[in-house]
Amino acid sequence: MMETLILTHLYFLGSVRRQVHLATLFLGTILFMLPSYINAFSLGINAFERVSKDFGLTLIGYFGIAMAILLASTSIPRDLENRSIYPVLARPVRRYQYLLAHYLALVALLACSYLFLGLCLSAAVSALTRQIDLTLFIAVFTSFLQACVMGAITSAVSTVASPALAGTVGAFVFLVGSLPGAFIRFFLVEDRDNQFAAALATGLKSALPNLAVFSLKDPIVHDITFNHSYIFALIGYALVWVALSQVVAGILFGRRDL
Repeated sequence: MMETLILTHLYFLGSVRRQVHLATLFLGTILFMLPSYINAFSLGINAFERVSKDFGLTLIGYFGIAMAILLASTSIPRDLENRSIYPVLARPVRRYQYLLAHYLALVALLACSYLFLGLCLSAAVSALTRQIDLTLFIAVFTSFLQACVMGAITSAVSTVASPALAGTVGAFVFLVGSLPGAFIRFFLVEDRDNQFAAALATGLKSALPNLAVFSLKDPIVHDITFNHSYIFALIGYALVWVALSQVVAGILFGRRDL
């Protein structure tokens, strides 16, 4: 376990040295100015708070997914390309420890990014409303869980695929996993009457993680009451998919001839 933690620390520092965090800082600046900008065009309607939360949480969610897919699809292939993996595996480090270290470094970087962006949005909204709304962090946390699941799946694919292919698969999983059931029912069945496409979309959605369950943006923005035990169910659901992805990654990478 100590070897995994040491590698995690090294890979996390490597991401920081590549200045991945600069994109987070840039988005944080945008989120910090967003409520004031929306308030300037609200015409006194006082709807800027909900609009700012909605737009800000949407930006955070898509940014986190993009970061997870980008980093997960390139970290392991980069080590293979520059051959830095060989001195690591030459030591008493198993392949699953190497994969786990890469993933934990990704999770740590995502956690720092989501925390920073959530603080920026919360501080900006609180500066205008004079009230601290901590419920924003519930939506930020569930979005973080969604990014962790996407990072685990993309990382598993990257063990046997190129960065471009792994990123494409990750984007495909996100699009299908986020596809609402209403879209399949109304657009593909009732509007287009395409039973084959509807069955295919339903089958793919059943085989992939249901990423739509992680979206708590609407209840938070519109003050809709929900059972808070649902968050613990989401944590368990995310852990199942992360564990499954790590097992698949270990099997695929273990069979790869290096």
